[in-house]
Amino acid sequence: MKKHQAVRILLASATALAGSAAIGAPAAAQTTTASLRGIVRASGGAPAAGATVTLVAQATNRTITATTAANGAYIFNGLRPGAYTLTVEADGQRFQRVVTVAIGQSATFDVTLGAAAPAPADGTPPAVPAPGDAPAEGEVVVGGSDGEGESIVVTGSTLREVKTSEIATNVSQAQIRTLPQTDRNFLSFAALAPGVRYNDSETDKSFRAGASAASQVNVFIDGVSLKNKLREGGVAGQQNSRGNPFGQLAVQEFRVLTQNYKAEYEQAGSAIITSVSKSGTNEFHGEVFGQYTDRSLTETSFLDTLNDRPKPAFERKQYGISLGGPIIKDRLFFFFAYEGNDQDRAFNVDSTGADVAIQEFEQFSGRRLSEFEGAFVSPFRQDFYFGKLTLTPDDNQTFDLSFSRREETDIQGFGGNTAFEAAENKRNLVDTYLFKWTYNGDNFINEFNANYLNYEFNPTSINPDLPAFEYAGVILYGGKDSTRRELQQSYTLRNDTTYTGVDGHAFKWGVRVEVTDIEFNNNAFIQPKYTFNRADNAGTPNDPTDDLTFEFPSEARLGLGNGRIYGSNTQLGLYVQDDWDVTDKLQLNLGVRWDYETNANNNKFVTPANAAAALRALPTTDYFNPEDYISTGSNRKPFTGAIAPRFGFSYDITGEETTVIFGGAGRYYDRNNFNNTVDELSRTINPIGVFRFSADGRPRRGLPTVAWNDSYLTRDGLLQLIATNPETALPELLVTKNDTKPPVNDQFSLGVRQKIGPFQASVSGSYQRGRNGYTYLFATRNNNGLGTCCNTAPVVANGYSNALIGFDGLDTRYKALFVTLDKTYTERSGWGLSIAYTLSKSEINNDGLFSLDEVVPDDYGWRTAPGDERHRVVISGIADLPLGFQFSTLSTFGSGSAYQIIDTTGGTEPGQREFLAGYPDKNCIGIFAFCEVNFTLSNKPKVLGGELEVAVDVLNVFNNRNFSGFDEGVNNNINPATGQIQDPLDPPLIGNNLLTLPRRIQFRVGYRF
Repeated sequence: MKKHQAVRILLASATALAGSAAIGAPAAAQTTTASLRGIVRASGGAPAAGATVTLVAQATNRTITATTAANGAYIFNGLRPGAYTLTVEADGQRFQRVVTVAIGQSATFDVTLGAAAPAPADGTPPAVPAPGDAPAEGEVVVGGSDGEGESIVVTGSTLREVKTSEIATNVSQAQIRTLPQTDRNFLSFAALAPGVRYNDSETDKSFRAGASAASQVNVFIDGVSLKNKLREGGVAGQQNSRGNPFGQLAVQEFRVLTQNYKAEYEQAGSAIITSVSKSGTNEFHGEVFGQYTDRSLTETSFLDTLNDRPKPAFERKQYGISLGGPIIKDRLFFFFAYEGNDQDRAFNVDSTGADVAIQEFEQFSGRRLSEFEGAFVSPFRQDFYFGKLTLTPDDNQTFDLSFSRREETDIQGFGGNTAFEAAENKRNLVDTYLFKWTYNGDNFINEFNANYLNYEFNPTSINPDLPAFEYAGVILYGGKDSTRRELQQSYTLRNDTTYTGVDGHAFKWGVRVEVTDIEFNNNAFIQPKYTFNRADNAGTPNDPTDDLTFEFPSEARLGLGNGRIYGSNTQLGLYVQDDWDVTDKLQLNLGVRWDYETNANNNKFVTPANAAAALRALPTTDYFNPEDYISTGSNRKPFTGAIAPRFGFSYDITGEETTVIFGGAGRYYDRNNFNNTVDELSRTINPIGVFRFSADGRPRRGLPTVAWNDSYLTRDGLLQLIATNPETALPELLVTKNDTKPPVNDQFSLGVRQKIGPFQASVSGSYQRGRNGYTYLFATRNNNGLGTCCNTAPVVANGYSNALIGFDGLDTRYKALFVTLDKTYTERSGWGLSIAYTLSKSEINNDGLFSLDEVVPDDYGWRTAPGDERHRVVISGIADLPLGFQFSTLSTFGSGSAYQIIDTTGGTEPGQREFLAGYPDKNCIGIFAFCEVNFTLSNKPKVLGGELEVAVDVLNVFNNRNFSGFDEGVNNNINPATGQIQDPLDPPLIGNNLLTLPRRIQFRVGYRF
């Protein structure tokens, strides 16, 4: 679709949305806002009907007012996160309190007129100042309606959220500023939520939840979805990136929704993070910071010591500045922020090849392995810019206009058995533009949102003119096999309405229209890649063609085309939600969502005639019907069944918000990545020739080969081979199923929240069942009951080397128990503590994007998912110390993530393998396999009217060895007597990599005013 067509669709949608807003049915979904509700009672306990409830935003003086209903109930929706002065007046009595609401929160605050103000949520008593003392920061003086009489000072605090069915964790500004972390990536705090795992790799900063893939998460910034619709990773710009999706300096706070989130959230099958950015206020506020660590502040890695390697280069510098304030007091505000992130991290190229394999490599390649081994620096540079204007022309309207840019370069893709010269520069660019208009009317709020996301992913080979040579198990050198440019441009209009004109109900509905244009320009194998194998290890016994050596390559791949792919997809989302206070104790959350995509499966694609003939030449099986994969350009219909009902409840047993039972069930649809569903087109216009070589030209494992000739060791030589014998380099055929369904996750939860003194505790059970995940299968299996591979003759006759079919059969299961204990930090109490424990089991029936070891995914059976971890504890805390010092910690303890072992002692064909799970040794205090203890000590003296912060982070305090990269893949070391794994590295079991860096010290300094 051309851009002007997309604009026309959006303009038409805007007209429709504006019309819906004008009807008087308006909106504010809680993706970036909060709600506050409660009941006002007279001194005798009877409902106070007609009481006036006023909220004044402390930052901007914006005022909103409500009148209590006959049952004394009031409700405010669409509140921006922050502090408010709440005032209740009725019959000459007046109550006042400073309250703070958090993003996405459904907070409750009941008021009894004439009674003493309740204690703050942190358990500390209200303070009573000496006569003449001014109220402390965050406090408000409460007196009679005429301001006379005895005054009480009430401390403002964040309200607890107890009457909600969602399983969610809020992360405050205090936690973001204070808790230790590696590199200011706010996603790292997602680990504070039970069931969520953050990947703190040096080359990948992503998160996932449950048993679902990382692609099934979503992140919202001010309501703008950063969903990566091109590839895996879930978040635009986070695929294999050590960058930060959004500058932490610009993040006010965020919320992690683990389960049972409501109908306003879209395109996620597992966890969601919704964040709100900072805005300007009536006072000028600014911040400048810098943090630093390097090799001299870092211990030598255990693996470097073990392998007698020098400590690699390492340096990380981060710095930034922000400023916000009024342009016109009470009306127009600005905020901007910049952050820089410069990292130099060396990775070791250190072959794991056996001595005999290394000797053979050096003999036949004429190269020395020492030419490639050593420590090489991987430079990373990121710049982030953010700007925002906020206009409040009156107390009913707010306009926001914002822009952000993230740009980064990252040389990576080397280390281990991959030489530095085979690296690539993973260049990222993510731009967002947002216009938002919020209107507060009587009993309703309307929120209109127009945004644009531009995401460009451009991984580029640093040696594009070099062919690649992979000596299996020893070294890969030469140029990276591809240079790509992938573009996602999303134009989105959204309108949400919340209507509270019916007592006890908060009705929400909304519509979202998004047009996404994509462009793929994937230049794969412009220079050939040669793969050398010493032995097939999977062929027929006594077959001489399986006795391969490094003398010549067993395979080569060469790109035979160079064309761009363009596509466009329009997405429509509709939802309705009712948060119904059935009684003072019982709330029901009833919602349903429907999503629709016009072109999710490359619907206009026409299968080439030879591809259709190749498919029809293959036998029909119980999982493959050729006609299901042949597209005429009109027989692929959009999926209309993405109807997602969602139900939740919360029941306050005592009516005092001390014990609340909650739970829910819901269906959550995600979407397939464009990369998967356009592969059939990509392979058509950019085919990749696959050459297979042998000493004598006989078939190997059912696949044809060509007798090796040294002239084939160049691009021109391979092209000459194709010219003389086209069948020697036929491309693979990849096809998409016409009725491919989007992935879906069904979730169920039940739990209880309990107030214990200053703590809020919760225990909840979770069950999630995922279906319709996307994978590729062989269509060319022999039809002999076992499905051995491969009968390629029918497809070879039509110009293809093999056929892989897309299949929506990946399933997941997740069972978990979540336990949390939380006490919010406040300046008055001087401490805060949060503990999150997860007991879980993750299972899958597949092998990822290519499930080729079995006939269909169900043949794998339910098996432990790689990364499954039964026990995980995350502890965070903040404590004020004497002399102005402050201590904080963010520490994680885990029983160890599962890794995959394939037992092939019974054979290598389908039905003969056994899929097992291995777990690392418990090498941390005898009960954990993963331990990372992080401490921060800081001091924040007042300087020149602001706050100077000096902090020292000690990361991985006890220098724990958290291994990864175990013996994954084929493992023939099974004891036939016991059936147990005999790992040659046990004892002890040591992985090839470390999940965390060794102990290191990081210095931080900042100034806020």
